[in-house]
Amino acid sequence: MDFYGKYKSPFGYYNNANQIDSYGVNHSGFTTRDELEYQFARQQRENELMNQCKAQGVMENFPQYGANFWGNSANNYGFGLFDITSNIGNMNKAAALMSLKQTQPKTWETALDGKEIYDDIIRKERNFSSQEQNKIDYGISAVKGGYSLLKNYFRLKNLKMTDKYKHAFMNCNASQYGQGGANIAEFASNIRETYDRMQRKNSLDSSVGDQYANQIGRFLGSKYPKGDCDEIVQRYIRKNL
Repeated sequence: MDFYGKYKSPFGYYNNANQIDSYGVNHSGFTTRDELEYQFARQQRENELMNQCKAQGVMENFPQYGANFWGNSANNYGFGLFDITSNIGNMNKAAALMSLKQTQPKTWETALDGKEIYDDIIRKERNFSSQEQNKIDYGISAVKGGYSLLKNYFRLKNLKMTDKYKHAFMNCNASQYGQGGANIAEFASNIRETYDRMQRKNSLDSSVGDQYANQIGRFLGSKYPKGDCDEIVQRYIRKNL
């Protein structure tokens, strides 16, 4: 523990006097070799997280993970049990499988499920700055975004795709034209959901669930103005029935 006694990493790692570090691992039973292997693995994982953050535009004020950094705390997170290197390898495999499971495209019906997926996407895709627009560019983007909504609505409405994909795709495509496009997409989506509740008797919960798909689409379209909305949306929302 004395090797890193006064060190604090960009992700909040530091050692406590009771030999339990800020990631929740108890070092009291570590040999010198265990300590070195652990610190090497910690640094490697933090470097991977840092690269992911930088790819999203986060250059400082990185997330502070605390005791959830390694996941399951059972048996001291798997550390110090005869073979730290193998334990770390097994944990990394489990974490990779969990990450893959969490990023599989999904769809939903309830507002609560929609919120959980929306929050997860914002957490993964956070931190970007939308482009500034003057009044003329804003107006042009609103017109183009509105035209895009109408065109995609008639193109997609009879195709066999998930409803949430359609919502997200239309909002994504409109938002790629700029803030004007995003605002007109939000305005149109609000009117559509109000109509569906009043005339088609959709439940409020179902309507809010749709709105999360709309928000996801606008967020992704604004972040990736030159991206392929079909590919971008499918990262998170299942397209096919």
